[in-house]
Amino acid sequence: MQKSKLSLCMLLAVAGITSTVDRLEAQESSCFMVTPSGNYMDLSNLCKKSPLPQKPKPRIAAKARSNKRSPVYPALSFPSEVNLQAFLRVIRYAEGTSSEDGYNIQFTGTRFGSFADHPRRVICSYYNGRQLCSSAAGAYQFLETTWDDVAGSIGAGDFRPEWQDRGAIELIRRAGALDDVLAGRVEEAVSKVAPVWASFPRWYGDSYGEYGQSVVPMDELIQEFRRQQQVVASITRGSRVSNR
Repeated sequence: MQKSKLSLCMLLAVAGITSTVDRLEAQESSCFMVTPSGNYMDLSNLCKKSPLPQKPKPRIAAKARSNKRSPVYPALSFPSEVNLQAFLRVIRYAEGTSSEDGYNIQFTGTRFGSFADHPRRVICSYYNGRQLCSSAAGAYQFLETTWDDVAGSIGAGDFRPEWQDRGAIELIRRAGALDDVLAGRVEEAVSKVAPVWASFPRWYGDSYGEYGQSVVPMDELIQEFRRQQQVVASITRGSRVSNR
């Protein structure tokens, strides 16, 4: 009798472990990201359009238009949803909106108070002796016209941080860089979205970008991406543990 009870307990324990493993594997294969407020954002539909790579390919250096080449960084393997959120953070780092109130920042650093809509305000400033005017706003510095276009595509009803994140992902997808981002091919992704974000270089060694403005160096962006991978992975693990 005691032997039968022991066998039954062992079977139940194995079943419990198997169930836990299955649940964890399901979470790893799911496509989502954690928003700044700690909520999960389901990206399943987006990932169906651009399937998650099973194994990232070796990073191929982007075609350089100078003799400089980017340094070799150690390969790190992270789930694709971690890479996506890490890249969004890199955009904010380059655009100067990585602070807690980054979703409220307009061109020149002016803050706006409502997420009801894009602020739709043109602000002017001087850069290198010439006047620059822009309606750029939010964590990803959307121009008013760009936001109207993107918002229509993703169904955004306002300018909340969650919609800003989705809008940035849509711009990455349109630039043909989403697969590169998901696989962690940072240099290729940065080169493709350089026409979208003026602070990004077009290639390693590029100093003035698509619009003749100073850019954040490619190696600095790659290092920031690696750092944000670690940060986001830690946050994601913590969120999963707390939701069990």
